[in-house]
Amino acid sequence: MATSTPSNSPKRGEYDTIKRSRFFRAFDSKANTAGVASVCKTLDFTLPPSTARRWLKERDSLGSPALRRTRKLATRLGRKSKVSEADLRKITTNQEDPLHEAAYSDQAKTLEDKPSARTLQYHATRAGARRFKKRYTSEISPRNKSIRVEYGKEHEKANLVSFWSGIWFTDEVHLYSVKLQNEAEFELRFPGQGASLKETRASGLDVIIHCAAGISYNYKGPLIFYKDPKEPSEKTCKPRKPRKTMYQTTQQYEEEIERWKKAQPEAEVIPKGWNAMSQEFYAKEVLPKHIEVIKMLEKRHKRRYTLQEDGDPSHGNRSYKNAPSRLKRDSDLQILIHPAQSPDLNPIE
Repeated sequence: MATSTPSNSPKRGEYDTIKRSRFFRAFDSKANTAGVASVCKTLDFTLPPSTARRWLKERDSLGSPALRRTRKLATRLGRKSKVSEADLRKITTNQEDPLHEAAYSDQAKTLEDKPSARTLQYHATRAGARRFKKRYTSEISPRNKSIRVEYGKEHEKANLVSFWSGIWFTDEVHLYSVKLQNEAEFELRFPGQGASLKETRASGLDVIIHCAAGISYNYKGPLIFYKDPKEPSEKTCKPRKPRKTMYQTTQQYEEEIERWKKAQPEAEVIPKGWNAMSQEFYAKEVLPKHIEVIKMLEKRHKRRYTLQEDGDPSHGNRSYKNAPSRLKRDSDLQILIHPAQSPDLNPIE
């Protein structure tokens, strides 16, 4: 006798959006005495009461998306993350470890799952950590602190529209090739964690680039390179002092000495080894460009603008008898007295 395979009962298909909408319309228009089971019997398709009650709970929690066919909600979708909280703590907690100053690509290589640099940056940002600018000082003098407090009290009620939008913030930056090549400028850490110092090796390339700039809340000025640095390959040696030969007369030798003196390069305006320039150079090369931008902004916005400078000696803010002060008075500039070492108070920083 031949055996026959028993027929399988047809599987109930997943309910689509149309059937869900029919049930919700029927349930909303039912009488107050009718229950969920009685509403399911009035439909033109089979719907278990347990499924109907689950739909009602989803509508209460999800709202209108419950009308559509939904998958089971999960607390966590996707594969396991390659960067855990322990990995972030390993990189950011120990501030004495140079690893937190390294680039994202170098930090990612030290982790177990070997994530990409972009993945590490994404998870660090989500956790609240980011690359902060390293502090160049760890102390503040009592005098500077008191000046900062008074500055804050004086401008506590000044708002952006009437006051701060009319400030032209200026600053100078000095870029050293040795520091750029061998020292980490940024570090990965959480807000509130301190910075550390790191021993670096010396470099053969020693180039200094000096740049000045200005910015306001509605305009960003151009960069001002007020000293063109020379690469080591472009540096020229000073001509040697000529010696008197046996064939030269005294007059010919003195004339050659005068030509040699005129051929000597001019003394550098910016001394090597420290961040400063002369007041005459600042009044001749840098300050006129700031004044030009301020006058342009005043003409454009029909209001007065105020010049902000830090405590650099070349700005001439400590006396009135110098080239920068005279130029500011002749240009009828308003000056904002600003405390020193205050990058948090200056947006150009």
